[in-house]
Amino acid sequence: MNSQVFRSINWRNFIFFGATFAVAIIGVPIYIYARGVSASEIALFTFWTLATGISITVGYHRLFAHRTFKTNPIIVFLSLFFGAAAFEESVFQWASQHRDHHKYVDTERDPYNIKQGFFYAHIGWILFRNHTIDFSNVKDLQRNKLIMHQHRHYVLWALTAGVLLPAVMGLATGHLLGALLLSVVGRITFVHHSTFFINSVCHYFGRPTYDIHVSAKDHWLVAILTNGEGYHSFHHRFPSDYRNGYKWYHWDPSKWLIAFLARIGWAEDLKRVSKFHILAARLVAEKEAVEYHLSKELHPIRNAALETLKGRYEQLKHALQTWETHVKEYALLCNQLSNKSDAILKSAFERVQNARQQFLEIRNQWSRSIQQYLPSFSLSVSS
Repeated sequence: MNSQVFRSINWRNFIFFGATFAVAIIGVPIYIYARGVSASEIALFTFWTLATGISITVGYHRLFAHRTFKTNPIIVFLSLFFGAAAFEESVFQWASQHRDHHKYVDTERDPYNIKQGFFYAHIGWILFRNHTIDFSNVKDLQRNKLIMHQHRHYVLWALTAGVLLPAVMGLATGHLLGALLLSVVGRITFVHHSTFFINSVCHYFGRPTYDIHVSAKDHWLVAILTNGEGYHSFHHRFPSDYRNGYKWYHWDPSKWLIAFLARIGWAEDLKRVSKFHILAARLVAEKEAVEYHLSKELHPIRNAALETLKGRYEQLKHALQTWETHVKEYALLCNQLSNKSDAILKSAFERVQNARQQFLEIRNQWSRSIQQYLPSFSLSVSS
């Protein structure tokens, strides 16, 4: 290690992350082997893993960094409290760096730039920090006194929420050492690296479903580990949406929790992108990906393929726009007409269904065209 790299080491982070990781992979297995693990220890570990993980995804990320919904002071406090317990810095700093990541993704000003390497994006940017934090991009958060208290007294918040409270709970159940090893060190390490996978794995592996020009990719396994944050291509394309997995079956407990809070009146102003904008972005990404791959190869029918795909894309775009127009017309009629206008509403609804069916038929043709010209079609062109 040369002197320049040595001087760039953030020794506080290096010692903290090195120690917690070492204890987690060595101390925890030894403890489990020697003493076993009780039901209360499993329950405590599960609670703190879920509470801190959700506080990062719902609180730090979707509430504070992207302002995708509004909520009450109780949820704000819980997000700050358990978020501090995750030991990922104050939300004021976390949100500032994350907003820079979106604004400058894949450039030198990206705090966890994947072009610096997988390890750097995963944890190297924390251990060898060489970027400046510009808090001018979080002035909206600065107006919140509780957020600023957490920022100024972050160590107190983190130690109280992340070490003292789980230790007290472990002592109360007769498993103090188990709580310190599992619910503190083991849990911190698991939540840390699950979160870090978003910056590394989701910018290196997976599918850039919605934008081939940035490194962000969708990865199902990371979505499972991070309460839905693995749909990263979608998130970078639509960062203001409170969902990361926008389809109902996408594994995204964070969006389900936000939706539940809205249902009981504890959250409001949930921002969500129209499904038509989402479909349009996906189609553009697919078209550009196919054009990129075909342009790189001396495909025997490349020009003909490009012309066919171009024509199909224009048909598809028009069909999508028509479907959207009919949906808006139907929604307008529903708001304006009384019950005695059932015939008009039925006719409008049929137009919506017909437009949707036409879009799906052209979409199937489009998909077959892609597979015909590129049997091993992949959208991974940005890395």
